[in-house]
Amino acid sequence: MLLMERDDALDGLVDHARAAVRGRGSVALVTGEAGIGKTVLLRAVAERARAELPEAAVLWGMCDPLSTPRPLGPLRDVAGTLGADLPGLMRGPADQHEVFGAVLDALRATPRVFVVEDLHWADEATLDMVRFLARRIDGLPLLLVLSFREPLPAEHPLVPVLGDLVSAPGARRVPLAPLSPAAVGKILAGHGVDAAEVHRRTAGNPFFVSQIVAQPDSPLPGSVRDAVLSRIAGLAPSARRSLELLSCSPEPMGRALLAALDVTPTTTGVLCATGLVDPVGHGVAFRHEIARSAVLGAVAPGTAPELHAAMISALETVGCEPSVLAHHAVAAGDAERILRYASEAAVQASRAGAHRESVAFYESALGAAQDPATRAPLLEAYSDELYLTDRLPAAIATREQALELRRGLGERAAVGAAHSAISRFAWYAADRATSEAHDRAAIEILLETDDHRTLGLAIAYHALLAAQSGDPGEAWRAADQVARIADGLDDPVLLHSTAAIGVAVARLSAGDTAARTDLIAASEVGVRHRMDMLATMPMSNLCMLDVAQGRFADAEVTIARALEISEVRDTPICTALQIGVRARLRFLQGRWTEAERDARTVLETSELPLSRVWPHLVLGLLLARREAPPANPHLDEMWRLAGGLDVPGTVAPAAAALAENVWITRTPDPRLEDPLVTDLFTREYPGREVMTDELRHWLSRLDGTAEPRPAPPERPYERALALWDAGSTEDLLAALPVLDELGARAVVDLVRARLREVGVTRIPRGMQPTTRANPAGLTARQLDVLALLADGLTNAEIAARLVISPRTADHHVSAILAKLGVHSRAEAAAAARLLDAPSTA
Repeated sequence: MLLMERDDALDGLVDHARAAVRGRGSVALVTGEAGIGKTVLLRAVAERARAELPEAAVLWGMCDPLSTPRPLGPLRDVAGTLGADLPGLMRGPADQHEVFGAVLDALRATPRVFVVEDLHWADEATLDMVRFLARRIDGLPLLLVLSFREPLPAEHPLVPVLGDLVSAPGARRVPLAPLSPAAVGKILAGHGVDAAEVHRRTAGNPFFVSQIVAQPDSPLPGSVRDAVLSRIAGLAPSARRSLELLSCSPEPMGRALLAALDVTPTTTGVLCATGLVDPVGHGVAFRHEIARSAVLGAVAPGTAPELHAAMISALETVGCEPSVLAHHAVAAGDAERILRYASEAAVQASRAGAHRESVAFYESALGAAQDPATRAPLLEAYSDELYLTDRLPAAIATREQALELRRGLGERAAVGAAHSAISRFAWYAADRATSEAHDRAAIEILLETDDHRTLGLAIAYHALLAAQSGDPGEAWRAADQVARIADGLDDPVLLHSTAAIGVAVARLSAGDTAARTDLIAASEVGVRHRMDMLATMPMSNLCMLDVAQGRFADAEVTIARALEISEVRDTPICTALQIGVRARLRFLQGRWTEAERDARTVLETSELPLSRVWPHLVLGLLLARREAPPANPHLDEMWRLAGGLDVPGTVAPAAAALAENVWITRTPDPRLEDPLVTDLFTREYPGREVMTDELRHWLSRLDGTAEPRPAPPERPYERALALWDAGSTEDLLAALPVLDELGARAVVDLVRARLREVGVTRIPRGMQPTTRANPAGLTARQLDVLALLADGLTNAEIAARLVISPRTADHHVSAILAKLGVHSRAEAAAAARLLDAPSTA
């Protein structure tokens, strides 16, 4: 395909490659519709780089349109080039962060241009990899070139990744437009074809134009598919079958695979003469995915399974990844091979951090598994992957199916383990009653078995459950029991598992801050032994207790560390919980815009009930303090979740939020008389005085007995309320600017009303909403655009969200950068955090 009207893009990408050679890395995003010429441009970049920058090696990795993508497919394509040890590391039990660390070390060694083609087909782990590299690109001698099709649907997994990519240092978007009528005319010159009609019919799509140029004497085709199929109409049956075999595989085919398929060099030459496939190294590949899809879609009905069966046999001969074999096994309808290869691919995908793909592979394997003994372990592994991908109801239902199968097989230890797993899932579902029921069942069953390690793990989790529920005595008793089991097994990991976490949580809840060190140590054991629950659970509990007990400086450190571990371990379910805790911290610190952004992020991206408690509390109180509406759905949902957990650490702040809402709205709330609330003051549990302090103070405000008390400087809202409690005119006037700066409009109205009641006639007006939200003088529409830009959306995505043209979005972004006095989108996003602008449009 000719490279037309792409000179600026080509020169710009080569300039970025030169910068990479000098040690200034960058990311380039080459985008456009199918057939627009992305691959042709990238090949030209590679040729120029090899000719002009011989010190920069060119790496080329592909994302393939398999039914379920290869985990880290592009990295597997280039692993051998990056380092002799990397292929073995990827095949072994290494975790994702170990693989990425090795890639990073290799990329630091020498300048490279790394092309990752067709990122819209990428698996989850590949998206993690490009995000990982983009965040570190500034210090690498690397040009990372990523191509993908646009437009993307809003729910596409690539969409949220683009926010990180476009904010990387020196990031460059290279959108490719269709060819102009003039360019189409040049291509068709001398072929006797109506260039204007071709441009109208093809909309300037270069690939479609190239197919018409290849057969100018044929009638003008109505579609790309027609153009492709007309190229193969004259092939001999044997050559056509060879082409159809090639169309079964989205990947290039090497010489060994061609030989295994009985595709001779002569046949290969015939196929290349069609213009649909090109020689690549010692093999061939379709020139474009459009052509491959057209050929595969035109095979005779019922013959596709036979083609895929032939591919499996050939691939088994030459050796192939289980993910590719699983793709062909599914297409061939070969149940035995589906079960074998999909199961292997699921394990491989999970280890690579591609949990979405692991779910898909397990679903394929389960579709081929019939007998209970085979299905049960698959269902258990499948439920874990569902849990990790934040599909908790499905994870619970799947584990219940596995439990019934294990029960039917008479496998008591596995039944107990299933109950323990469901107990953990139910806790994350904010369902304490179900969690405790399965916890009891697990221990009762496992006590009757000889599987001491599984029993130890179940009792260890029981210790944590007891600590979270406010029963330190039971947590200590269970921990001692686990210690005895661990000593008998000589199992240090079990000794430092959730039993140690439970005791530490109980101690810290009671005010023993030395337990913080134990939780951090338990997490490090989990990181060292690659145990996700042990790595993340202690840090999540530590974050929550640091915030709840007012250790804000410590909380900043622990939340950052917790999020780092959750990212490394690829546990989005824990990431959501920790961002929710950070939302609560930011809220208490008076950083309401950041708190709101975190809270909305969790609610928009996670369905995990436990992770939604603090976001609903934050958004509910923000709504009350700003607007004081008669109905507050966020507080209602927060209370429902708190009731499902029924633990002091959640019920007490939830009840305090309800009491504050009563104070602001002057509307009674019968939920404050619920036994959930009254029991907080009568039952025994660690740290009761500290845990109920905020609630007691709000209740005293409601009955008019609140005494002023000092508030820490890092909590501006509490400082203003202390002035309210003091009650003098001077105190109330001093509270106004603090509340006004926070944007607590409804509370400001209460203060003003009280000042008027005591006869103050000259009350400061305060900061106007437009001034507070918009010191840069942005228009309302520009504020909308800025909020979306801060959330990482591209200009095209902003245009789609606001229903404006892409050009208008471009103008708005340029104007925003000028008004804010910044030079990049990243700087604008940082400036947006200083404005009280809405976080969503």
